[in-house]
Amino acid sequence: MSGQLRAALPAAALMLAGIVVCSLTALIGIQVNDEGLMLQAAARIAGGEVPYADFWWYYPPGQPYLLGALWKIFGPSLIEWRAVRVLADASVAVLAWQLARRYASPKLALLAWAVALLAMAYPSGPHPFPIALALALGALICFNNRPVLAGVLAGLCAAWRLEFAAYLGLGILISYGAAPTPFRRGGAAARFLLAAAATAAAAFLPVALAAGIRTSWDLLIAYPLNDFSAYQGLPLELIYSGPLNTASLSGFFSDSFENLLLFYLPVVVLLGFAGGALALVLTFSRRHDYALLALLTFSLGMAHYLIVRPDVFHTAPLAVCVAVIGVIAIARSAKRAAELARGKAILIRAGALIAAASLAYALVEGLDRQLLVLREPTIALAAPTANGVRAAPAVAIPLAAAVADVRSRTAREAPIYVIGQRADITTSGAPLFYTLAERTNPTRYDIAAPGVVTSAPVQAEIVADLERAKPKLIVRWLSPLTAAPEPNLAGRSSGVRLLDRYINANYVESGRYGDWVVLEARAAN
Repeated sequence: MSGQLRAALPAAALMLAGIVVCSLTALIGIQVNDEGLMLQAAARIAGGEVPYADFWWYYPPGQPYLLGALWKIFGPSLIEWRAVRVLADASVAVLAWQLARRYASPKLALLAWAVALLAMAYPSGPHPFPIALALALGALICFNNRPVLAGVLAGLCAAWRLEFAAYLGLGILISYGAAPTPFRRGGAAARFLLAAAATAAAAFLPVALAAGIRTSWDLLIAYPLNDFSAYQGLPLELIYSGPLNTASLSGFFSDSFENLLLFYLPVVVLLGFAGGALALVLTFSRRHDYALLALLTFSLGMAHYLIVRPDVFHTAPLAVCVAVIGVIAIARSAKRAAELARGKAILIRAGALIAAASLAYALVEGLDRQLLVLREPTIALAAPTANGVRAAPAVAIPLAAAVADVRSRTAREAPIYVIGQRADITTSGAPLFYTLAERTNPTRYDIAAPGVVTSAPVQAEIVADLERAKPKLIVRWLSPLTAAPEPNLAGRSSGVRLLDRYINANYVESGRYGDWVVLEARAAN
């Protein structure tokens, strides 16, 4: 066996193990909003539409075009993105391990792999961040010696998550600037920037030119900067106010333990980042550690990404970074603290201890979450495009019945429209229904963007689209999730109910399946 093959075996083994772990829950659960948004974008792109121009979209084009290509090749399915996600999650964990083992022992680096893997494994989703995170970690691994490759990875990262690429690029440039040699400061930085800019341009320009530069700018840059935090941001809560079963120890662990762990995970991960970063800063050597500045800067960006909306979907990127930083801090604490002044050594050990506690917490939470998901009873979702995906019976049965009703009364690819409880407040939508029913949306708004679909001009546009297409059926999802009292502008009424009045005047209920109500066009007079 060659030396290169022998060196690659540990990474291959960890990759395989990661695929197995992530696959255990890959077919469990559906997200009618997030999953539906990405699959609707993929379907529209596969059908020849262009994001930003033909349909409202504010994410970079990488993920929907990738899934659109898979949709074009394999057809509509809930499976394709799950295979992509499993590979991306397993890759993130292996890359975290590779980054950690540069500064820590191989055995200690396994802790980084385990924490990163469990952070990524569940909840899953077709979100663009796993691929962006894998590309960013790849760039952090290779930028020191291969700036062009790092630039290509950073440019691709931008095509999946612009802010990830921005934090990544800033961190790498800071590291180049802190490098002890002029070569690192100048030549490598220039090659990195040129490669990143050329790659990003190749990814964005064809789409931006097809959609229009102004339109693309407004949706890709202006909307996220100006409106996302106000409408979709959430506060970082410190006091748990959810259900708490204290009647018995068994009841606590079965009903409340995971809720508590999950609620405090964002805070614990942020504390772990602070502690690990403190230990790394206090043991920093410009000559040997300048490359760590890129990791710390990128991690700071992931902390901001979490703070804007501290939920389980936004926790994973920082948790992965903390897995690496924490392991390095633990290794540094063991090796360097004794060589420094007592006060500094105490701070280093305290930071490493906080990071270690955070990693232990994340490990327990990730394991508990995986086991909880695997223990929950699920059934296969009875829809042709579900392809074996499972959900809780209370979710799967009424949804499948509503889908079957719509499929039985409309032709394939016929227009339908799906809406939440009310048009003036929207915190979630159900665009996955289009994919499950294999029907089309006659409007350009799949995404339930508060401040957009709740506004008068957009509701008037949707009414005009419905009046033109005259869909036979409209589906209302009455889940409280669609009008949740979030502490942001999304949770406030816009006062505009043009769309509700149009639907009430022109459609009548013809079927009810749990929270799903099928409305049929009233007979013409």
